[in-house]
Amino acid sequence: MNIKFNLPPAQRYMLFFLVTLLCMLVGSVAVAVIMYGGADSPGRLRCATVIQDVVMFIAPALITALFITRRPADFLMLRRPSAVGTLLAIAALLAAVPALNAIISWNESLTLPAALHDVEQWMRTSESSAAKAVSTLMGGTGAGSLIVLLLIAGVLAGFSEELFFRGTLQRLIITSGVNAHVAIWVTAAIFSAVHMQFFGFVPRMLLGAYFGYLAWWSRSLWLPVAAHIVNNIIAATGLWMTARGGEVPAINSIGSHPSEVVWSIVMFAGIARFTYLRLKKS
Repeated sequence: MNIKFNLPPAQRYMLFFLVTLLCMLVGSVAVAVIMYGGADSPGRLRCATVIQDVVMFIAPALITALFITRRPADFLMLRRPSAVGTLLAIAALLAAVPALNAIISWNESLTLPAALHDVEQWMRTSESSAAKAVSTLMGGTGAGSLIVLLLIAGVLAGFSEELFFRGTLQRLIITSGVNAHVAIWVTAAIFSAVHMQFFGFVPRMLLGAYFGYLAWWSRSLWLPVAAHIVNNIIAATGLWMTARGGEVPAINSIGSHPSEVVWSIVMFAGIARFTYLRLKKS
């Protein structure tokens, strides 16, 4: 879709960068105030997480879109999604789970050279801190804790991150004349790096690229939002069940056998191809 912009590409990038920086500073201060003296409080962490998603991800996207064009909804691709396309996008994601599990296992097992031992320790400490934060966010093992976790880590995180990365950053790059494939993979790499979980960088980047292609194929942000939310819900539910001392759902453990990975890749490729063809017709 053709959009008339109020600013040239360089100024659009600069505006987005400055607005994002300002929102991150404001968000960081707000989170620090909320968490002061109560770092282990689930209630405080939940509140801080919501503030973080709204101020650091949603606000920069909306402010940038409002300033650079008179058609912000079109820029952000807030058009009605295809119901069939959405279901196919989710089906492809589920088909990719065994292959993603294998990649996650491989990425987690990576070790850096001895000369970078201190760097590796810092990375693993960051991973442990992130896992502890999720555990605190959950706040318990009851049904209420699961619902809160799904709403915050599943729905809100899926929407806010897609609005920022695929709806705004990727769109800024593509609409400035950069090749769409380059824009998708650059955005996916930044998306993964921002999470600061280095031993999950590759699978998260691949997911980001898939979300990026969904946005590009469909011209609707809601497809990657739906796929992102489903992915987060699967992960959050698995963590909740582990915390309860029960068995992790089978979907989180398949992919250990090479044949499962091969079939996963074949099925994902087939469904993704069909999704692409279907979305191009809509």
